[in-house]
Amino acid sequence: MFTTEAILLKKIPIRDGEELHELFTRDFGKIRAWVKKKKQIASVDHGSVIQCVISTKGSRNTLEQSSVKHTIRTEELDYISILCSLLCVQSISLFCPAGSPHGQIYTDYVTLLPFFSNKESSEKAKELFVMKLLKIHGAGWKRNETKESIIFRKIYKNIDSYSIQAFVKLRELNSEILAEIRWINQICMSQYI
Repeated sequence: MFTTEAILLKKIPIRDGEELHELFTRDFGKIRAWVKKKKQIASVDHGSVIQCVISTKGSRNTLEQSSVKHTIRTEELDYISILCSLLCVQSISLFCPAGSPHGQIYTDYVTLLPFFSNKESSEKAKELFVMKLLKIHGAGWKRNETKESIIFRKIYKNIDSYSIQAFVKLRELNSEILAEIRWINQICMSQYI
């Protein structure tokens, strides 16, 4: 039995009274855990961060207890803004193989949760987060540096060295640079979708 923090990636209904939760844990990377409906498990939405107790028997993980640690605040958001933060979580599951720990990605996501709750900053945070994932996991693209802006090149060069929070607050990160980042992320992501 072990305790860890995790981001809820998916809830998959299996049969009467059981679900399979796909979790991205701080300590163990991506894992799956069974949940029996009659257990007292906190009801959480995708993208939320939970403190969980998981038991292991053979190769089967079971979520014994959970409590909500952080959740996406949706009061000021429209559907598209909420979708942006959930796309970040789905990006994690695409690029992080099961069982491999990626503590920095987990930490980045948790520190970005407050940015996801604001319309203006949620789009910036999502695109920068995806850009960092793509760079860290080598899912890059054939770059044409002559067409890239100087600001974009600086962000790309330093995205894996500094916190994403620092980039979200940059005044130079205007709509043109964000459009450039979004376009490149879409090109990279297209090979996985």
